[in-house]
Amino acid sequence: MDEDLVDSVLASPLGVCWLNVLEARAAGSGDPTARGTERESVDATVEAVASMTFGALVDAALFAVVVEAGPWIGDAPARIAEGYRQAQRRVPIAEAIATRFSDDLDAPLDRSGQLWWTDGAGWLESCAPLFERLDEVYGAGEFTFSGLWTSADPPPEAVVEMLGAWEYETGPVSRWWLPVRPEARVFEIRRPADWARLVSDHPRRAAPHPGWELPGVNQHRQDVAPLLGVTGQRAARTAVGRHLVPDWRSVAEQYDGVHLSWAGFVTAEGCISDLGDGDVTMLRYWFSERTLWLADVFGDPRPAPDPGVDLSSNSHHPPLPPRRTIDATFIRRLLGR
Repeated sequence: MDEDLVDSVLASPLGVCWLNVLEARAAGSGDPTARGTERESVDATVEAVASMTFGALVDAALFAVVVEAGPWIGDAPARIAEGYRQAQRRVPIAEAIATRFSDDLDAPLDRSGQLWWTDGAGWLESCAPLFERLDEVYGAGEFTFSGLWTSADPPPEAVVEMLGAWEYETGPVSRWWLPVRPEARVFEIRRPADWARLVSDHPRRAAPHPGWELPGVNQHRQDVAPLLGVTGQRAARTAVGRHLVPDWRSVAEQYDGVHLSWAGFVTAEGCISDLGDGDVTMLRYWFSERTLWLADVFGDPRPAPDPGVDLSSNSHHPPLPPRRTIDATFIRRLLGR
């Protein structure tokens, strides 16, 4: 069993909310408070993990990152605080996950199986060509708009929840295989300490971020008061020295891409790391296993199977065959080819 994974899940805001969701689902309820006695409920969840698919496991994490611990959810601080309060009795659940799924959760980048996803959103046009304006960042600077996102092929059970977390809402989703060249330099994030090391090696002061306590635009000091009273929590601060994020232009001089594993996602998303002298950092808004590419290190794009997902309410979009032609032109424009 990977004890480091267990400890990291129990320390992570998303990790403890993930255990909330898994226990609720084992009880047959969407309500994390709906359970039997504490021992019976934990035993039932451990048994559920023993027969669970990896897809169901990460689907629960994707649900948790949006609904339980989401940066825009007003009652997320209370949900996270409850997760931390219940964490110690849920140690057997975390241990069961680590025993059965640690290899899948910690899997490194699959260079032959990277997928670029698109819903045809028009805003991305303004980013082409990519990799040139790496200083243009989202939020506090947790990622650059000038990078390219890919993911490994996710388990089928998790696709809809993943794309919902990514806010793919414009039209039908299509995807392309982007083989990664062998010489590509990739930084792996499997734990919050990896993100902290990336930031420490390539520091940049974060852009102003209102309501950073969680952080999130709907959370403020009065909202996080119960959470602040939880010993060891890593979800909120009301006073920091500097909030640091990666200097993506500097990162690109050393690495072509930054890969967040599923374990990195569960343990680092929304988790504060203290860097010393009051400085802090936090990986935020990545929302799944994925890779942020900072350079074109790809072979020829080729169409991938249709995931059959449309999260939009707008049905006036080209069917997939015409979209293939549109996508082929667009991905080449993004890559500057």
